[in-house]
Amino acid sequence: MIRSPRNAAFTLVEMITVIAIIAILAGLILAVNTVAQKKAGLSRAETEIKEISVAIENYKTDNGGYPQDPNLTDTLDPRNASVATSVTNPQGAVAQSSRFLYEQLSGDTDGDGTIGNGSDTGKNYAPDFWKPTHLGGTKNGSGKVAPVLYIMDPFGNPYGYSTAGLLVEQEFRAALSTNPNAPRNVQNSKGTQGYNPTFDLWSCAGDTAGLSAKWIKNW
Repeated sequence: MIRSPRNAAFTLVEMITVIAIIAILAGLILAVNTVAQKKAGLSRAETEIKEISVAIENYKTDNGGYPQDPNLTDTLDPRNASVATSVTNPQGAVAQSSRFLYEQLSGDTDGDGTIGNGSDTGKNYAPDFWKPTHLGGTKNGSGKVAPVLYIMDPFGNPYGYSTAGLLVEQEFRAALSTNPNAPRNVQNSKGTQGYNPTFDLWSCAGDTAGLSAKWIKNW
């Protein structure tokens, strides 16, 4: 049927159909884009964990041990599901351990975001890593993050860093020195255990429900 020029406009049904098709297509594009961003974030987190791990090993070579704090990294237990729910707190246990790791690896011991100034006393073990996109905190007008609150993963949360498993190993070796039959305890004296006998490093990959199977991790 050929419409006369007077009746050439779209009907209401046609307009609704077109709008519905556009909405469906927009939804599909958004879903695909979200999946692509998630996949890119996971891949980036894997790469960054490897880069940070290399810096940690280099730190150990120079200092004879891994970055370790009895009140921060020894007490942080990645096996505890509640750890994941604390990543959104910039002052939480995960963020505090992450900031400690940043200070040790960057040499920015005052955490002011400026590496190598007069108040810094440490060595920078990852000179090409410390970009604003890798640091959590408040950015000033020039894009500098100051103070640095944590090492930030691709999902905007702090990387977790724990030496709970390292402390288990240290205490076991200390016990062996006086008792060859000393048992290896599951937990350390802080009541935490971790996974690796060296250090645990992870990104919760945007998950805050304690589903560690979704994390990007070094164990």
